[in-house]
Amino acid sequence: MRKVKWIVLSMVTVLFLVLPYVNAEYVANDKEVLRGIENIGVVIEKLPRKAKKLGITRDYLRTDVELKLQSAGIAVVTPDRLNADPEIPFLLVTIILGRSEATFIYAVLVGLNEKVHLKRDPKIISYAMPWWRIIKQEHIGKKGMEREVRNTLEYLINEFIKDHRSVNPRKLGKPQKEK
Repeated sequence: MRKVKWIVLSMVTVLFLVLPYVNAEYVANDKEVLRGIENIGVVIEKLPRKAKKLGITRDYLRTDVELKLQSAGIAVVTPDRLNADPEIPFLLVTIILGRSEATFIYAVLVGLNEKVHLKRDPKIISYAMPWWRIIKQEHIGKKGMEREVRNTLEYLINEFIKDHRSVNPRKLGKPQKEK
């Protein structure tokens, strides 16, 4: 158990230290990378085994994110469409869980992933995460942990929506549908 705790804490530490340097080019206003995004996919990474015991599932996390984006007028593509078209950018949601005695330690990462071609060789294709946010928290006991993770994720999705709207003014009328 102690070994698992240190592995999880090490992973979270590495994330905090490495992620600020992941971008190949510094973008002073990372909101600009959201300009022109009309459709977006949602991918929830495989959750730690502890998540299910705490009531946290990929299905309801995906549903929460998709509904929040759609209610903000951002078109969300189906998983099938996302798999069929690698050009569609997607939000990747990662949940990291750890435990130390009665305290749960968790991190929620939301990042925009988009396919990129390298300038030096356009045949080389990869994915970049030009917009991302992460929050690390602690929570005492199991009770309310699921709600805490969902609230944290909602906060990060609201940040994405706010940034997206700042560079993509919403058109009046009906909410956007998937294109």
